[in-house]
Amino acid sequence: MKMHLSSSHIAGKHSQQGFSLIEFAVASILSLLVLVAVSTGYFTARTLNTAADTRLKFQQDLRNAANMVVRDARMAGGFGCFSLIGEKDGKVIHDRNTSTSGSEAFKLENNPSNLMPVRAIARSNFRPAGFSASSDALIFMYGSGSGRIGSIDRGVSNNQPLIFSSCNTLVRPANDTIPSDESALKTTLGVSDLQLSEIMVMNYTVNAYVTGSINGQSGLFRFQLSGNDWSSPQLLIKDVTGANFRYTYVNNCPEEILPKDKTKFERFEYSPNLTRMPALIQMNLSGGAQDQNQIYTINASVRGGNSCANRTL
Repeated sequence: MKMHLSSSHIAGKHSQQGFSLIEFAVASILSLLVLVAVSTGYFTARTLNTAADTRLKFQQDLRNAANMVVRDARMAGGFGCFSLIGEKDGKVIHDRNTSTSGSEAFKLENNPSNLMPVRAIARSNFRPAGFSASSDALIFMYGSGSGRIGSIDRGVSNNQPLIFSSCNTLVRPANDTIPSDESALKTTLGVSDLQLSEIMVMNYTVNAYVTGSINGQSGLFRFQLSGNDWSSPQLLIKDVTGANFRYTYVNNCPEEILPKDKTKFERFEYSPNLTRMPALIQMNLSGGAQDQNQIYTINASVRGGNSCANRTL
């Protein structure tokens, strides 16, 4: 009896294998490339977002600073119905505060024949404590508050710079205490009972705009008269390194509103020097967080500066 031994064969049977070294290396490199691409995209987006936020913050600061300059330019010279602009004529001005009357920035009269509530102080002469100026200082002065006979302290801060006015007289008192005797105020201003409505008691406001640095921070700063000296500076725009000013004057005022002769229209003069009341002030700021070579411009019209328009009140 013959016996046959047979063995069954399973086709396609292979032993299990893992990734080869080359496959693992390729997969690792691809993973690193993806990670680098994602990281680069994230940091690029973050950098762009930071730059956009910085630019937006700078633009907001510039807009706020422009609003302040424009407001001060419009208010300059206004002390109730008294206007500190142009020729003195018969106006009476008494600057009795000895602490401020000797300062180019604070004194009421800088020119006896040409009253100017807008002034430029050379940077070498603008020296608040701890501050180093990199530009000239642009000064605006006016009265704020609405104290009158019967409500003499309305909107007025006591023990802060004071000023009294009527339509023809302006008085900076020797001390900054709101008077309790209204009759004495009437005597000080030299007004009659028929002129009581002209009397105004206000805070004497003097604001300065200047670029410079303090405590390592550079920028455009705003100083205010507080007591008898400049207050601590208010930073308006960071990292601004300089400023220059240009003034627009109106000349050759025509006798007619609409002259037939084209050569008789008013003419505009542009100058870097402040010699009389300008119609327009242009402040050019250089530097900034984004681009040190960038120039930013603030334009402000001055009330009463355009003499041809007869806007002196």
